[in-house]
Amino acid sequence: MKRRFHPFFIVILVLMAIGIIIQMMKTPFELIVAIIIFGGVFLLWKYPPNRFRKASRRKAAPPSSAKRAKDRRKNVPFRVIQGNKRDDDDPPEKPHTYH
Repeated sequence: MKRRFHPFFIVILVLMAIGIIIQMMKTPFELIVAIIIFGGVFLLWKYPPNRFRKASRRKAAPPSSAKRAKDRRKNVPFRVIQGNKRDDDDPPEKPHTYH
């Protein structure tokens, strides 16, 4: 199956080409500076310097003291803390009447 371009896409490409040609005729220096800046940004994005790359080092093993502290931890089940709720044995409070 042939891949065809949408007519709107072709119109945009033609207008971009005309704009680039006119810009080259009027002020080529501005276009060259823009190409250099965008090219530099692209190269830095594609091939970043070594100091900005994420380290691919593996994490070191935890110290032995931290491992021992983890082993000493007790497995305590959850405890229920008694709250201030009233029991069902208490008589219900009388509703307040507002005048």
